Amino acid sequence: MSRSSFDLSPDEVLRLGRLAADAVAEHREKLTDRPVFGKIGSDASLFDGPPPEEGRPFEDVLDFVREHVLPYPFGNSHPRFFGFINATADPVGTTADYLAAALNPNCWGGDHAAIHVENQVVRWLAALLGLPAGAEGILVSGGSMANFTALAAARRAMTPGNVREDGLGGEGRPKLVVYASDQVHHCVDKAVDLLGIGTRNLRKIETDERFRIRLDLLERAIAEDRAAGLSPAIVVGTAGTVNTGSVDPLDALAELCRRESLWFHVDGAYGAMAVLSRELAPLFAGLEKADSIAADPHKWLYVPYEAGATFVRESGRLAATFRKFPEYLASDPESPFPGPAWFAERGVELSRGFKALKVWMGIRVHGTRAYARAIENDVALARFLSDEVDRRPDYERLAEPVLSIANFRWRPVGAGLSESDIDRLNRRIVNRLVGAGSFFLAPTILKGRTAMRACIVNFRTTREDLTFLLDEAARAGRDLLEEARS
Repeated sequence: MSRSSFDLSPDEVLRLGRLAADAVAEHREKLTDRPVFGKIGSDASLFDGPPPEEGRPFEDVLDFVREHVLPYPFGNSHPRFFGFINATADPVGTTADYLAAALNPNCWGGDHAAIHVENQVVRWLAALLGLPAGAEGILVSGGSMANFTALAAARRAMTPGNVREDGLGGEGRPKLVVYASDQVHHCVDKAVDLLGIGTRNLRKIETDERFRIRLDLLERAIAEDRAAGLSPAIVVGTAGTVNTGSVDPLDALAELCRRESLWFHVDGAYGAMAVLSRELAPLFAGLEKADSIAADPHKWLYVPYEAGATFVRESGRLAATFRKFPEYLASDPESPFPGPAWFAERGVELSRGFKALKVWMGIRVHGTRAYARAIENDVALARFLSDEVDRRPDYERLAEPVLSIANFRWRPVGAGLSESDIDRLNRRIVNRLVGAGSFFLAPTILKGRTAMRACIVNFRTTREDLTFLLDEAARAGRDLLEEARS
């Protein structure tokens, strides 16, 4: 019987793998020869049309990928990509993803290697974050799902009765309230929406001049809600806000939550892994007291997407929230199948890829000290950029760098521009830089002012890239002003 076209021989698997590896190496070699952000534009029509009924040789399809996919990246592998909080991928992780895909396990449970790898990764990361030995966790797609999973556990823990059966609606049911700063990631809005708490019951507390939650206003809001008959339930502290990288006063928040009997969750998707650095760890004092933590290995462990993580302090909290084993998954007491963890009962998903291998291999290959040095370098670069802004009279710093984000704007001396003109000009500068392909960054708004925001989670970025950014942004600004006059 002839071999299926899907079932390739080991030699053919090796041949295709080498072809793909050559394409990846070529992409890496030409990385800085192309625009940072690979806008498809008019070539979008190449991706129209129905699926083919008959296949093409692998080489033909790979040629298309080399010509029309790899040259048009999102851009976060480039040293001049400063947008959002999207890290550059470690090639060790890229290789690990290939190995994980070849093994192709479903990581919901069982006594197979992938479950043991994930279980060890969860234990490693929980310990690095300062959580006790009994803490448990799960790898998820990213920060949004990590926060959702943790807040689902918090809802279960903080709602009287059985919220899974009774829900939150109806006569006599508690109206839970969640508190966070006005800088909290929008995924928390989504989570309280989807969990039935409702965005009207999400209190966004004003931040101070350093963009940290104001404890006095938080305490006042909790007291007012209790007096109104509501049920304060969860406080979300942020360990690295997306706008500025600010870290809320986690230790004080932990004490407040203990005193008020509230669940303390920390969104550390961006910043939490910086605890690996002895220099930066003091910023996160109190993180270890959290009831739950969201973290993203695909940020400051530089692994390829996707790899987020949820941790809960108390073992069993996730299972109490998500356990629902159907008959066909139930194991006989004498079955050889059960392994060290049932990840299906720690989160939403039953079908789960082998995310853990890239995290596990990265830590094994590099060690935690190498990550600490890389993170410290990213932070040092953001401080260098902010200091360079201060040295140039036409630039203005808009926030103090805490982690690896710098916020600034171009405000030419003597140009006589209004605040609205400056805001508009800086947005146009960003668009021109991105459109020219020289950089990728995004604007944000801080206390009503438009900022050029540069986030560095990139082991390829250098000081020269950052000084060139300021040079080019100023040149673009001058060009835009000249065009407006002509």
